[in-house]
Amino acid sequence: MTDNQGAPGDNTTLVEVLQSYEDAGWTTTFEVFDDGSVRCGICQAVTAPGALEIHSLRRLEGASDPADMLAVLAVRCPSCGASGVIVVNFGPEMTEGQVRLLHEAEDRRFDGDTPPAAAPGEG
Repeated sequence: MTDNQGAPGDNTTLVEVLQSYEDAGWTTTFEVFDDGSVRCGICQAVTAPGALEIHSLRRLEGASDPADMLAVLAVRCPSCGASGVIVVNFGPEMTEGQVRLLHEAEDRRFDGDTPPAAAPGEG
């Protein structure tokens, strides 16, 4: 990992980042819709983007293609409390729903014990 925690450009893979979150208890998957709403993989509740809290955001670039920009968001379902991740494009490949989600979700990255800009266990 580089000195700039969470910044793209390191050689960490998406699989490694997802495994780090899973090992730390962020095990649920969430689906983002075109309007930015998110469906929980456990209770199937659909949450408006402004009602979702982001607890960590880890950016990545593809090891072979730096234009492959992704972000892994650690979120909790406000309906059932399930903790999990959402993988979104980051940069010019973002969908309108992903942009809306990032703009409207509540930033709670500095309120807990999960690294705000790194996967758990990094740095």
